[in-house]
Amino acid sequence: MIVENCIDSSLFPLKSSDKVDFAIETLLVMGVSALPVVDDEQILGFVDSSSLENATTKGNIKNLIKLNIGWMVNGQYHYDEAIKRFSEFNAGCLAVIDSENAFKGIVSQKSVINYLAQSYTLNAEGSVICIEMIARNYSLNELNRIIENEDAKILGVSIFNIHESSHIKVNLKLNTTFTDRIILSLQRFGYEITNTFYNQHDVSDYEERYQSLLKYLEF
Repeated sequence: MIVENCIDSSLFPLKSSDKVDFAIETLLVMGVSALPVVDDEQILGFVDSSSLENATTKGNIKNLIKLNIGWMVNGQYHYDEAIKRFSEFNAGCLAVIDSENAFKGIVSQKSVINYLAQSYTLNAEGSVICIEMIARNYSLNELNRIIENEDAKILGVSIFNIHESSHIKVNLKLNTTFTDRIILSLQRFGYEITNTFYNQHDVSDYEERYQSLLKYLEF
């Protein structure tokens, strides 16, 4: 669950001696908008597509390097830090470093998404219940107790702020698609359920059952 696990092995850095035309071609081939510039395992900074557009194609990229500290991340940090930096610093990519600031690899948005797509929470059969509540009222212990009393378990939790509000949205991934009793129990304790989602194959199964019921009622 660390940033190092998200390194994209198909991406490699540029060198300060690389020519502008080579850098432009490399960014296009790799499908990224920026790459780190690394000499002797030390990051000098980054070169992005906007800087390369108006540069002399025969020159090297040395004078186009920008030092974007927010585009560097320690490989031992949780992958949440990579996601945060992509959003906060509008990063074209992230250079992964170790505790001594030595270059370890490159993380792209695509590589982070691919890593997350392998998670058990995302792939497990089940459902997602969306709850809106006042932030100070949030208690995972209470939510867990209510749901376990209905013979279900929480596989994952994601929490989002509601803009200009004291409320939050809490998404609970559960290990079951049978949510009626769970929703009723949560509502008895004053929770506002805003939505419920199911795995796609579960939705297809319910649709097939619904169509079978309609055919049965026609007779």
